[in-house]
Amino acid sequence: MKKQGANWSYLQEKRKSSILVLSILILFTLNVKAQTFEVGAYAGAAYYLGDYNTSDHFKDSDLAYGGLLKYNINDRLSIGLSATQTTIVSDAANYNATFGQNEADLNLSLNELAITGEFNFFPYSTSEGNRLWTPYIFGGVGYFSSDYADDFSMPFGLGIKINPVNKIGLNLFWGARKTFTDKIDNIYAGNPSSINYTGYNYDWYIFYGLNITFAFQLKKDTGCRNLIRR
Repeated sequence: MKKQGANWSYLQEKRKSSILVLSILILFTLNVKAQTFEVGAYAGAAYYLGDYNTSDHFKDSDLAYGGLLKYNINDRLSIGLSATQTTIVSDAANYNATFGQNEADLNLSLNELAITGEFNFFPYSTSEGNRLWTPYIFGGVGYFSSDYADDFSMPFGLGIKINPVNKIGLNLFWGARKTFTDKIDNIYAGNPSSINYTGYNYDWYIFYGLNITFAFQLKKDTGCRNLIRR
């Protein structure tokens, strides 16, 4: 069953609001010496690993979308704030799952706010220079809210960045989220409706797809730029 009670809802809203405010403060504090920001949108898909799906990557993927704001520290490092929404789906019959009241298909909404750092293997910039692509890795901390669980997550993954046009960036990526709860799918030890609980510890959810970003500067840079690619 979903969480009930005014006190619990109030606490969850306070936690999410605090994370959002902290994220915005971090990004705008960095703007004191900021050179390049990127703002963009994400479109792709998401799937999950848990008691309904223990090992099949990309199985039952569903639409995911969101937005992001990124600050480029230099041509190797950046930090970003992203917000993403998706629907987690899975067909219990595909896995011979019999979970009592949960035997019907899994279908729930999930929203995430995450702060991640990125490392480029090659020097890269969307605003100038002639190096047009690089593989990269990323990691950070997130907070998600779903129908049955709200908790922190640990995002990490990899991808490739492409700069086809000046100030425009395309990022193809795959990013997993390690969670610290077994309740995303509402199948967990102690749940009376989980008749044949399989014991899959801690659920995961994964995003993959394409980010499209636009680079801009909030103020004119009159000094030496470390984003210029040689």
